[in-house]
Amino acid sequence: MDHLLSILIAILGLLGLCYGESVMEYGAVGDGITDDTSIDGEMIAESDPKKWQKPENVWFIPWLIFSQVEGLVIAGRGLLDGQGKELQQACTNGSQNVTIKDLKITSPEASPNTDGVHITSSSAISITHSDIATGDDCVSIGDEVKNVNVTFLKCGPGHGVSVGSLGKGGSEVAVENIRVWHVNFTRTTNGARIKTWPGATGHARGIEFFDIRFDSVRNPIIIEQFYGCKTHCPNTTKGVHIDNVRYMNMSGTSTTKVAINFKCSGESVPCSNIFMKDIDISPANGIDSVSSNCTFAQGSVQGIIRPSSCL
Repeated sequence: MDHLLSILIAILGLLGLCYGESVMEYGAVGDGITDDTSIDGEMIAESDPKKWQKPENVWFIPWLIFSQVEGLVIAGRGLLDGQGKELQQACTNGSQNVTIKDLKITSPEASPNTDGVHITSSSAISITHSDIATGDDCVSIGDEVKNVNVTFLKCGPGHGVSVGSLGKGGSEVAVENIRVWHVNFTRTTNGARIKTWPGATGHARGIEFFDIRFDSVRNPIIIEQFYGCKTHCPNTTKGVHIDNVRYMNMSGTSTTKVAINFKCSGESVPCSNIFMKDIDISPANGIDSVSSNCTFAQGSVQGIIRPSSCL
């Protein structure tokens, strides 16, 4: 259990990422037998972000860090109070075979960069039966990630479930086999979202959104490959290749007129093999109609598609 004990150390903020102390200083010792991963008390984060160390070249301040771990399950009836006006709640980095279940995260709606769970450089991660309300992405999936399941999730408020952002600074991206199933989005700014930075390379493929409900969501289905540049986007033929993305059994309401919006990199790197089946998105109160937009997006549809497909 020594490797599991290291998780509790990471939670309290070692590894040079957060402010905190080692549980070993208080007599905690992994013996290979005792379950070190049960949290039954109350853990309160430092409320002053200035006392936390932010990793170099990282835009968020993480609180719970699961780093370089295999086979982790955290259980218990405890309370984790991140005091999350400015802190990202949980970060999984360099880990595999991690399950996060029955998690409830709440932070203010007007609190930027407070992702509920952020995953990077990891594989075989499962987030299930959880309820996340935050000021940023409920779940964000970063670079070098594969084999992730996000299932039975309630998200809202927040920015949705995002594959990305990917490729900041023109880096190479490798993300694949992402499944987002049985998710309810309520009054979020985005729903099923993929976002990449312009000028990056690599791929994001094998992504599936299935059985999704939208309740007054601003951008229910969106791919945005010019993330981070609103007016002065770089003139480049490079882009992350988004391929084999499936949207199936999705319904609800949109608070904007463009309910399905595929803004892909360009003619040299279009989004390819997008598949849509049984999509029914109607206008929310105050919106007279909804539509679809496709820019350099290729794919096919099956069943009823509302609004009408642009693929």
